[in-house]
Amino acid sequence: MTTKKAGSADWSFLRRPFWIFSHLFAAAVVLSFVLLGFWQLGRYHERVDHNTVVASRIAPPAVDLGLALGQPQDQLDYQLVAGRGRYVADDVVRVANRSQGGVAGQYLVSVFRLDDGRQLLVNRGFVPLDQDVPVLAAPADEVTVEGWLRASVTRERFGATDTGQGTVVPRLDVAAIQARLDDGDPVEPVWLQVAPTGRSAAEATFPDPVPLPELSDGPHLGYMGQWWIFATLGLVFYLALLRRTARRGAAPIAPLASDEEQAKSGAQRS
Repeated sequence: MTTKKAGSADWSFLRRPFWIFSHLFAAAVVLSFVLLGFWQLGRYHERVDHNTVVASRIAPPAVDLGLALGQPQDQLDYQLVAGRGRYVADDVVRVANRSQGGVAGQYLVSVFRLDDGRQLLVNRGFVPLDQDVPVLAAPADEVTVEGWLRASVTRERFGATDTGQGTVVPRLDVAAIQARLDDGDPVEPVWLQVAPTGRSAAEATFPDPVPLPELSDGPHLGYMGQWWIFATLGLVFYLALLRRTARRGAAPIAPLASDEEQAKSGAQRS
């Protein structure tokens, strides 16, 4: 007669309804971790492609501002431009909750009119919340501005709501700021971020032009690795659980004694 050795595994439990549901759940979790890893890998490649485009746009030489404004908007973000004109409205609004160099403050936004009559909003730079710092007014004469064109900033899902009132705004939303302009003249749908001039600390005044953020690949590769490690650990843990359950369910069965051994046992008892 066939006997079951001690320590062997019984895998018959795998076909029970509870365990079938458990297999499906574990597979769904592991697959989710794998897909999240691929999602982060995709975001990494998107970030690299974006940085490549931005790096090509922010580098000199600057494109003529008037010519650049005639291009499609999706090709303008971060484009380095230069153009002549004059400021027609200074300190129109300030963008709240900004910081620079570890100091809290706001961005000062003005209106600039090109020689051809077109207007656009210009972020002239950072101003600390300290009321005692001197803030220079925009030049009254015709000047050349150089900086990067930026896309209008729209409200994110949990971002602050723009009430449409006052001169302090939560973001540089061109349409929302346009509604505040007294003259009603239209402004371009993009805005200009004035480039830093490289002045010394002794010459530092406000508004202080805002530098572009450093281009980096972000943490996406690290997150990808974490998700795939979670997937591997989850699979290993579940397989170990199945193996342990199979071993626990396999109770050892003693082999049947032969006829001769049974006879001897009966004689001893008599």
